[in-house]
Amino acid sequence: MQPTNFKRRSFLQSSSTLLAASALPLFSRDLSAQESNVIVGTWGGDYQNLLQKIVNPLSGSSVVFDTGNAVARATKIRAEKNSRRGSMDVCLLQDIDMYDLSLGDLLEPVNDKNTPNLSNAYEQFRNGYSIPHIFSAMVLVYNKEKIPTPPDSFSAALDPKYKGRVGFSDILHIANTLFVGLANGGNTSSFNAGMKFLAEIKKNDPKVFPSNEAVAAALKSGEIWMTCMWKARALQWQDAGLPLGFVLPKEGAVAVTFEGGVPKNSRNKPGAWKFLNAMMDPKGQVEFAKAMGYAPTVRNADLPAELRERVSFSDSELKRVFAYDSKSLITQKTEVLDYWNKSFKADA
Repeated sequence: MQPTNFKRRSFLQSSSTLLAASALPLFSRDLSAQESNVIVGTWGGDYQNLLQKIVNPLSGSSVVFDTGNAVARATKIRAEKNSRRGSMDVCLLQDIDMYDLSLGDLLEPVNDKNTPNLSNAYEQFRNGYSIPHIFSAMVLVYNKEKIPTPPDSFSAALDPKYKGRVGFSDILHIANTLFVGLANGGNTSSFNAGMKFLAEIKKNDPKVFPSNEAVAAALKSGEIWMTCMWKARALQWQDAGLPLGFVLPKEGAVAVTFEGGVPKNSRNKPGAWKFLNAMMDPKGQVEFAKAMGYAPTVRNADLPAELRERVSFSDSELKRVFAYDSKSLITQKTEVLDYWNKSFKADA
C-alpha cells in the first residue's frame, strides 16, 4: 500500500475534502431541449443543488441536469458511443469511472485552450480527458453520544455491540469496499480484502441506504451509530447539529477525485466547455468549500485561513491517505459491484 505522493500531500495540507450525492432515476429529454441546453449528467441531492446554485450562473449557459447513479450514467455513454449525437454534454463521475470511460475513447481531450481554468489545477489532478472538480478522503464517522470513545479502526464495526448499528451509502460501494478493506490488511489496488471484510460485517446486520442523505437521516434518528463517509459530509452533518465525530483510521483512508468530462458526441460542446470551466472557477470552488467542506483543486482559489484549517488533514493523517490505483481496479469493478448487489446488499 503506497501513500500519496509529496505533491498530493502538500496539496492536502492546505486544502482537501468533498462530498458525494444521492442517486435518482435517469430521465430522457426531447431533441430540442438537448440542442438548446447543456445536459449535465450528475448525481442528485446536495451536489446537484450546489452545481445549480454556484456553477450554473458562472457558466452563463442554460443547464438541465440528468440525474442518476454513476453506473447508469457511464453505461448510457457507452451505449451511445456510435450515435452521432449523444444525450449528454457533460458527464460527472469519480476518478476511476472517468478513467474507465477514457479507455473506450469516449471523451473529448481536455486542455487549457477549451478549459482555461484548467491551467490553475494542481498537477497531480490533471489527466488529459477530464477536469478535477472536488477532492476528499473517506473517514470513519460515529455518534459521539452512543460511542463516547473514538474508534481508531473501522474493524470496530465488527463488534457485536454494534449489531444493526453500522450503515453504508449504496452509491459509494467502490469507496466503501476499498475503505473497509484497509481495516483488513488491504490496499487501494484491490477489492479483495474489502469484500472479505464485508462478508464478515454482514454477520453483524449492517444497513445499506440509497443515498448519503439517507445515511445522515439514519444517524440523526439513531438508527445507526457508525458509517464511513467523505470528510466533507461529516463536517456538513456536524454543522447541521448532529452529534457526530470522525476519525481517519490508523490503517488509513481512501482518497478520491470527482471529475467532469465531455462525451465525444456531445450536442453542445461550446456550452459543455463553459460549464467545465465554471466548475474550476476559483470563486465557485471557494463557495463549494464553504457549503460542503471540501477544498479547491485549483491554486488560485483563495481560502480564508479558518476555512483552510477546517477542511485540511494533519501531517500524521496525510501519511495515511491513499490514492486509487485506477489501472489495477478497472478490471475488478464489475466483480465488486456484483458482489455488493447480490451478496452484501441483499437483505441489508
